[in-house]
Amino acid sequence: MTAVRARVRACRLADTYSHTRFHLALRTKTQPSTYHRLLLFRVNNVYDSNKSESDTPDAKEATEKEAPCPTLATVQNPGSDKPELYCMEETCPHLGAPLSHAEIEIDDIEDTRAVGELEDEFHRADLPVCPWHQYDFATGLKTCTYNVEVIGKGDDAEVWVDAPHNDGGHEWEVVEFRGVSEEFADPPIPSLKDLNLGDGPIPSTVPGQPQLELPSELPTSLLGFAHLVLATADPDLKCILTKEGVQRMRAGKLKSIRPTKGEIKRIRETVGLLDEPPRFATIVPLNKRGKLGRGGTEKSRIKMLHALANIEQYAIDLAWDIIARFAEFEIEGERLPVEYFLDWAKVAEDEAKHFSLLNKRLREMGSYFGSQTVHAGLWKSAMETADSLLSRIAIIHLVAEARGVDMNPLTLAKLRLAKDEESAAVLEVIHADEITHVTTGHRWFSWICAKQGLNPVQQFRDEVSSHFHGDLKGPFNVEDRAKAVSDIARLMGERQDERKHSR
Repeated sequence: MTAVRARVRACRLADTYSHTRFHLALRTKTQPSTYHRLLLFRVNNVYDSNKSESDTPDAKEATEKEAPCPTLATVQNPGSDKPELYCMEETCPHLGAPLSHAEIEIDDIEDTRAVGELEDEFHRADLPVCPWHQYDFATGLKTCTYNVEVIGKGDDAEVWVDAPHNDGGHEWEVVEFRGVSEEFADPPIPSLKDLNLGDGPIPSTVPGQPQLELPSELPTSLLGFAHLVLATADPDLKCILTKEGVQRMRAGKLKSIRPTKGEIKRIRETVGLLDEPPRFATIVPLNKRGKLGRGGTEKSRIKMLHALANIEQYAIDLAWDIIARFAEFEIEGERLPVEYFLDWAKVAEDEAKHFSLLNKRLREMGSYFGSQTVHAGLWKSAMETADSLLSRIAIIHLVAEARGVDMNPLTLAKLRLAKDEESAAVLEVIHADEITHVTTGHRWFSWICAKQGLNPVQQFRDEVSSHFHGDLKGPFNVEDRAKAVSDIARLMGERQDERKHSR
């Protein structure tokens, strides 16, 4: 008798019309938390046939807003009014290659996993090809695929997928559902192809700063890119190099993702770890920065956006630093898996995207990044936890980034009150990504605690008590914190209650 697999609600069917590929992060509801990442993708450009005729053009237009990814290959299926949805592991099982940007190969295969009833035994299927070694997933790797089912009709239709194959009887929940997209500034920041490596210096986008000296050649490993980005002062070039490194990683053009111990040793001896990344902007102590204002005037909104851009610039460095600084981390001889490096590289790419969007908006408002002084508070907090990966994740990604999740809705409200919808749209993109970054931190904090036999909630309490200084004042964005983490989302509020009772 065939066992009935548990299923997980992934999203509303209408949510699948915005992009063709989606990241799905699942987490067990039981503690300690276990994470699993899947990829949901749609292979035909369709719209909801249950919509009224007057709604059809808008719905159809929504389906054509694909992720701005040059390697994304989608297929029109004009004979169908339902989306063909597939779900599979987000990484290839062989070497861990990310499949979110993999090429799509068209083939005729027997497949019963598509949404909707199939009239023929065989139909055209469009499945990814591993970018690292060209493995064709149409050849029968069913352990990597998951059944997809649409339940309900019209606006009530929902997409459900099988629970992970190694579920062990756990109950799962979806904590991240977002389209595969890199919404960099439009027009986008230049690529290294546009700039032509080795052709000589180019003007800096920061007024008064020297011309940029591009590297004559690029690193061949993810660790090499981490050190290169950290040593880059110009924020735009930092974003360019970040985007290039992550794209090469996905395309299989880097020799290593998880570095060997020999590579770590060589780079540490020749480059070393930075005490502080170089900056063009003037750095002042945190307590010396001016007040940002309430956003009622354009001048105060420029200050707000500039402050956010500064945080994003340091966030780029911190994502690369957690790769470079802890590359040799081990637990009883077991090294960090490839997925750790993939996750933080994606975070670095997101932060570069955020900076590029904020800097573009500053220029639209007649300003630029570097026009205001900046502080290095976030980096200093990170350096206080430079000797412990658990401490770093707890303070930077489960406290500092979670505070961003708390404060973003308040900033959004100020921007909308001032009718600055363009700036609000940028912050909405940032806010959605930051929730997933807290999830990434929680994933690896929980993973390390599980490997070391630690209670993640108690360990988080201990890390915050030891390394976080001062009080965190509300309000706390409980709803979005709960999306990011399950067991420690409430802890900062509880900590404040404990302090009040102890006084």
